[in-house]
Amino acid sequence: MRALKLLLLVLISKSLFGQAYNIELIEPALRKGADAIIRDSQQEFEIHDFSAATYSVKKAITIFNEDARDLAVFYQTYTGLRKIKKVEIAYYDKNGERLDKVKNSEIEDVNITSSSSLYDDNKVKYYAPPAYEYPFTVEYSFEYDYQSMLYFPEFKPEVFERVGIEVSSYTLRKPKNYEVKYHLLNDVGEPEMSSEEGMDVLRWEVSSRKPKEQEYRGKSIAKLSPHVLLAPTEFAMEGYEGNLKDWNTFGKWLGALNKGRDALSDGTKQEINALVENVASEREKVRLIYEYMQSKTRYVSIQLGIGGFQPFTAQEVIDTGYGDCKALTNYTYSLLKHAGISSNYVAIYGGAGADAIESDFASTQFNHVILAVPMEQDTVWLECTSQVAPFNFLGSFTDNRYGLMVTEDGGVLVKTPKYKAEDSRQSRVINITLSENGDAEVVASTEFTGKQYGQNYWRATEGESDMRKYLLKTIDLPTFNLGSFEYEDIRSAESPVLKETISLNIPKFASKSGSRLFLNPNVLNRISVSPPKDSDRVSPILMDFGYYDIDTVNLSIPESFRMEFEMEPVSIESEFGSYKLEYSFDNETSTLQFIREIKVNEGVFEAQLYEDFRSFMRDVSKHDRGKIVLSSGT
Repeated sequence: MRALKLLLLVLISKSLFGQAYNIELIEPALRKGADAIIRDSQQEFEIHDFSAATYSVKKAITIFNEDARDLAVFYQTYTGLRKIKKVEIAYYDKNGERLDKVKNSEIEDVNITSSSSLYDDNKVKYYAPPAYEYPFTVEYSFEYDYQSMLYFPEFKPEVFERVGIEVSSYTLRKPKNYEVKYHLLNDVGEPEMSSEEGMDVLRWEVSSRKPKEQEYRGKSIAKLSPHVLLAPTEFAMEGYEGNLKDWNTFGKWLGALNKGRDALSDGTKQEINALVENVASEREKVRLIYEYMQSKTRYVSIQLGIGGFQPFTAQEVIDTGYGDCKALTNYTYSLLKHAGISSNYVAIYGGAGADAIESDFASTQFNHVILAVPMEQDTVWLECTSQVAPFNFLGSFTDNRYGLMVTEDGGVLVKTPKYKAEDSRQSRVINITLSENGDAEVVASTEFTGKQYGQNYWRATEGESDMRKYLLKTIDLPTFNLGSFEYEDIRSAESPVLKETISLNIPKFASKSGSRLFLNPNVLNRISVSPPKDSDRVSPILMDFGYYDIDTVNLSIPESFRMEFEMEPVSIESEFGSYKLEYSFDNETSTLQFIREIKVNEGVFEAQLYEDFRSFMRDVSKHDRGKIVLSSGT
């Protein structure tokens, strides 16, 4: 009888468990337009003391199609200070019946050190399932032991587009004497608060979240969705106690990690002395020392040293010739210090997302380090990880964003310089010789400055074969023959310039019909994509790259041809930018001059302006496609 009861209990449990992941139980409103649905996500972070915690996660995701297959892959990184254990993975069919339970021996456990990383204790637990029939559900759980309390896991339930949520929760358990701060974003509410076994419990939950589409030039799904950042007020990491009460105290902790790591060898001191001995300008001294650093080092990723926060000493960089962003920045700081020049270590978030830092919530939101050198009139900014970057040039990787500057008095939140659209210029002169059959010989000379320089200066150091392949792939013409090309990277001025000269042969550049030739004089800089309709726009419009392009096309046409009708100039003004076209024809030289100017403003624009933005870009695209007609009098 007892055995029968146990059997019935197992069967009932299996039935209920299978039913939980049956896709028929998903609300139709959630399933509409979804690539996947998060059925249940439970995060629990339990703090034991100032240096230890346990983080547990259990998640079930139903995958509907190939676009969401990556969500079925288990991939969790860990380090010596954040060790993973108790990994369980299972897969279920559309009815909620279990397909497979993954054995621990099937889960890969490997180092994830990249080719540019020599010192790194990052590892990963990884498992990719076989090709199950869609839809299916993945369920996994794992647990981390935290031996450092600087990073707290965040609650960020919505990250991917076209992924809905049935329920997702985050529970924080902490000792009553342990102070935790949190930052609420995007209408997430205050937590439910309770007490359990002498612990404070804070809990957030979201449910029934419909899948969202990423909007054109809009904020990411994560940036628009509920988000809770959490951080300690006090923490300890490998014996270094710190305080995250504000940016000032965090900066003091970073400064303490760097203290005493600036000693240089006598040989290096002598080289620096000789380098700047007869140089009067402090700015010139900084430039010479920066270029000296670039010539002596190379970048590698290093994830060791007080949780990856403490740099190698300057002497270790001298001895090895390499370092990560922290080490190379500290090394440059040390060289400048020996020359009597003050500078400041700046923690920053590098890469896409200049708005990544929540400036009113002091916490570990950075992934990179640069160096600031205060001058009498301005500040010199140095990217120390690149052996080819120009002096005092940040580019789009770290421009126009907050960074935490470490000073003797603690941390100060500062903002890096912003490039105006006019600073990021592409100036191009194109000389075209057109034959009577419509073929064209083209020579294009271009100068890049500002962020457009930053995107392109690598071309000057690329091998000829690889550069030819790149140009053949990226020049947007249906057919052409690439001739010669050359580059000159000019860095003598304060603002660097890249010069490019390319020659092309374009068969049938103009299409011929009887005695007429039809052509688009805008040969190399057309905007052909128009923003899609979006009547239910939610996100602001993000224009994260302001620029100014001017193309001057000098078109020499056969003597017997003339413009069939005069082209009217175009002038469009918008808060998103401006656009101008001008045409002129010289009968004596049989030369048509076409001038195109476009300025796109960087900024964040309100969602209700989207139709105005779309109209502006559609007008630009329309005029960029415009053709002129040449006719022959013979």
